[in-house]
Amino acid sequence: MPTAATAPTAHDTGDAVPRLSHTFDITAVDREVVERIVAALHEVARSCRFDDRGWLLTPDEETLVRLEKRADELGLVDHEAAEELRGERLDAAAGLREGTPRTEAEADELAVAAARTALRLLNGSHLEPRSHYLLTELSPEGVRVEPADDGEKGWSGTGLTVTAWDEEGTSSLDFGMPDAVGGTEPPVTWGSVTHDGPAGLLTGTGEVKLPGRGAWLRSATGELRFSTGDWYTSVAGRGGDRPARLRADHAIAAVDAWLAPTAGEDGRWSVEAVLDVRGKGVFRPVVAASVWAATASFRRAERRAARLGTEEPTTRQRLDRSALAWDRIARNAPRLPELLHDLAGAMAAAGPREGSRD
Repeated sequence: MPTAATAPTAHDTGDAVPRLSHTFDITAVDREVVERIVAALHEVARSCRFDDRGWLLTPDEETLVRLEKRADELGLVDHEAAEELRGERLDAAAGLREGTPRTEAEADELAVAAARTALRLLNGSHLEPRSHYLLTELSPEGVRVEPADDGEKGWSGTGLTVTAWDEEGTSSLDFGMPDAVGGTEPPVTWGSVTHDGPAGLLTGTGEVKLPGRGAWLRSATGELRFSTGDWYTSVAGRGGDRPARLRADHAIAAVDAWLAPTAGEDGRWSVEAVLDVRGKGVFRPVVAASVWAATASFRRAERRAARLGTEEPTTRQRLDRSALAWDRIARNAPRLPELLHDLAGAMAAAGPREGSRD
């Protein structure tokens, strides 16, 4: 069972800037298993097929439910929650067909609830450099759903472009929201994700520039880095860089978060999670005070929950539940490649569904 060596705790870094940290004791996963999982994910990507309009072909409902139940056994998904979501989607679709919405707002809500996510290959050949895809929402009739609210339309479609694909080397993907290829409006959010296979290194960068006044407050950049090699080097006690790190930069603050694993008892991992938020310039004391206030709020909520016996989980309990969820996945990790192999087979055998798609 995972244990929290520390609750979400604030530490003074020496210049009145607090640092939040939490330590998890979790189940370890062999590096060879991780490499097999990555190879199986590549197999799933290769197995994707598209119809004559470019839409991704997916397995039939019976096959999807069977694979979903296996994924539930391994801790990857919640089958009951997925079944509930499917039921809600079917109910919303029935409501649209029967014309039950009384207002335009209700119709929009039902349209969103009835929609499903779909992927379309717009240009190029699958996984070839410069191939371009669109990730979007489709109605039950296969028509792309556009939000009625102009403020939300920027998020209604994500463009994906393969810039490199080499499973034995480096693969990379650019993304933009909304899809800006061939359009006149620039994306609101864009970036790239790169996987260096030989180095076991996954990196991602992103930038957000929301439209409107005060552009300096509406812009931010971020960078994510995860190194399999550094992770297992750290666990072995041989030093190395922080294997998992997230950095974000905004006009008022900079965020630096990382995971630092070490070998724990009985072959488990002891992983320290750290969040460091630092204000910039005149905002420095404001940001520091906000972090301190958030930490104090966490502690008050935990004391209140303990005193009243409320069912609402505290921050510590949520973190521990996340560790428990990881433990279940980690214990079943050796079985994941087989599930992914079967998923790849199902994707390769998928045929077109009924209904037009525009």
